[in-house]
Amino acid sequence: MVGLTRAATDVQIAVASQAADQAAVVARSGLQTYLGTVVLNGCGRALRPPDGDSVRINVVGGYSDVVAQVVRRPPDTLANWLYLVRSVGHVIWPGTGATPVANRTVAQFAEWQSGQLALPAAFTAVNGLTRTSGGTGQLHGSDEHGTSGCATLARRSLRVAGTVPGLSGFDLTGGSAQGGGAAADIVTDARIDWASVLTAGRIVPDYTSIQADDGTYPLQLVSGDATLGFAGGTTIGRGLLIVSGDLTVLGNSVQWWGVILVGGVLRFDADDQRFDGFVASGLNRQLGMPVPTGSIGGDYTDIDYNSLYVHLAMRPLTGFAPVANAYIEHWATY
Repeated sequence: MVGLTRAATDVQIAVASQAADQAAVVARSGLQTYLGTVVLNGCGRALRPPDGDSVRINVVGGYSDVVAQVVRRPPDTLANWLYLVRSVGHVIWPGTGATPVANRTVAQFAEWQSGQLALPAAFTAVNGLTRTSGGTGQLHGSDEHGTSGCATLARRSLRVAGTVPGLSGFDLTGGSAQGGGAAADIVTDARIDWASVLTAGRIVPDYTSIQADDGTYPLQLVSGDATLGFAGGTTIGRGLLIVSGDLTVLGNSVQWWGVILVGGVLRFDADDQRFDGFVASGLNRQLGMPVPTGSIGGDYTDIDYNSLYVHLAMRPLTGFAPVANAYIEHWATY
C-alpha cells in the first residue's frame, strides 16, 4: 500500500505542477494582450486607462483578470503615467468543469505614453526658412480633422526661429506665422526629446527607409539623409517619418498623411507637395548641432494641420511601454 500511495501522490504533484505552469502562461498572455491594446474614441484619439481599470481577457486555456492601477500621476497631463498592471491567470480544464484548476498572479510596471505632439504650428522650422521660388500654396494652422466635434484648437500656420520669410501668394488660414525665439526652446516646448528619439533602441521602427502608401501608418526612421519622391514622378505616403539628417522633397507630385520630423534641413523642391498632419525640421538644433536654413521651392506647397492624421501616425508610440526589469512572476507572494 505504501508504494501505491507514493505513486498516487507523485501523479497529483505532477498534475498540480502542470496546472500552475499553465496558469502562469495564461496570466502572461492576458497581461501582454492588455498592454498591447489601445482603445480609441470616436475622434481617433487613444484613451488612457482609468485608475483601477479592470478587464477579463479570454485566452487559450482559460482567462485572465487584469487590473491597472496608477502609481505615479505627473502634474503634466501629457507626461507618461506609471501603472502597475496585475494579471491573474485562471486555468480551465474542460473535463473538470468551469471551476479553475489553478491560478497564478503576475505583474508589470508600465508607463502610459500619450503619443501627443505639441508642435506650435502646421510647419515648425526650427532652423528657419527661406523662399527660393515664386510658387504659391497654403499653410493652415486650423485643425482639418474631418469628423464633427473632433477638431482641436488652431495652431500657427508657421513657426520659425529667426525671420519669417516673405509668403505673398500663400494662404495662412488658422494662425499667423511667427518668428524669433531660441531654436532649442522651440523643440523643447513641443515636448520632443530629440536625443531620445535618435538613441538606438529607444524607438523600434517598422521600417528604416521611406515606404510607399499601403493604407497603414507605419513608423519609418531613416538614419542620415533621405529623399521623399523622385524626379518626374508621383509619390504618396503616410505614417510617422523620422529623418535624422536632411530631407529633400522631389517630383511632380508628393502627398503625405501623418507626421514628418527632420533633424536637418527640409528642402521643398517638388512641383506639387502636400502634407496633412504636422511637419517639423531643424530638430538637431536641440542637440546643439548647427543646421542651415531650410527652403520652400516648387510650384505649390500645401501644409495643413490635421489632428486625425497626427494621432494615426503617432499610434506606434501610444500606449503602454513596459518598464525594464520591472516584471514580477509571483506577485501574490510579495
